[in-house]
Amino acid sequence: MKIFTAALPFLILATALGSQVEVVHEPMVVKIQHEPFIHMEGKAGFHRPSDCCPDLKQRKIRCANMKDFFVTSSACSRPAVIFLTKKERRVCADPFDLEVQNCMRSLKMNHVDVRKRRLA
Repeated sequence: MKIFTAALPFLILATALGSQVEVVHEPMVVKIQHEPFIHMEGKAGFHRPSDCCPDLKQRKIRCANMKDFFVTSSACSRPAVIFLTKKERRVCADPFDLEVQNCMRSLKMNHVDVRKRRLA
């Protein structure tokens, strides 16, 4: 009985953490599997602090320098978008900012265009 009592909180915690994983940006992951960037979200069922943004600075996003992005999970303390630059750096941004949304839309469109060109 003592083993069951000790194991129960662990099982509840594992279930809670595993259920918080959400697949965001799934079509983009399928389209760019050949790229070196790996989307961390949804892997292994656990949340990593490196996939969160501790603070969001209000600075301009230069979309021309970005090659990909992903949205942080709901397990993070604040919602954010993490852009991956062409130099493999990560940049945190506010997902509610209009400029950030435009950049996300532009990157999605570019990935679709690249795939169409490869298939043709």
